[in-house]
Amino acid sequence: MKRRQISIVGALAIATAILALVRMNVPETRAQTQPNLVAFDLETLRESIGNFFENLSDPNKGAEKAIKDFLKNTPLADNEKIKTKFTDDVRLIGQNFGPYVSYEPIGVKTIGSDLVVFRYLYKCQNYPAVWYFTYYRPRAKSADSSASTSWTLIGFRFDTNLDAALLDATFDQRN
Repeated sequence: MKRRQISIVGALAIATAILALVRMNVPETRAQTQPNLVAFDLETLRESIGNFFENLSDPNKGAEKAIKDFLKNTPLADNEKIKTKFTDDVRLIGQNFGPYVSYEPIGVKTIGSDLVVFRYLYKCQNYPAVWYFTYYRPRAKSADSSASTSWTLIGFRFDTNLDAALLDATFDQRN
């Protein structure tokens, strides 16, 4: 019996060594070498999205003000076409799907260290929608690669095609 235990342990050791050798010989992809987002960054961006949803559902503010406030200090702030389209679309969500009930995060996708997309389920009384928020953090050209500016919202949208939105396997559910 002891001999069999030793051979199992030996086999595991050999398998571990082979796996380590294979990993050393496989080049890492750019995504694997990028540092992860700091938890503080993720939480700050989530808080901003949460404020947007709360403002969007506030009958005293309305869709137009919620969108205008959310886009403040972003490259999208001066784009009246985007603001008008989303204001109209958001009003249709309330009319077609019922009143807002709640929201919850359902995924995060990081692309490198300077682009992140959040995915949220926006729950209405009759039907949900999935929202996507894309943030970018431009890096300054310098010898110090850690120097960066703050995160900036560069895109947002919602989707009512739940099959495609909810089954999107590219989103990490852990973040």
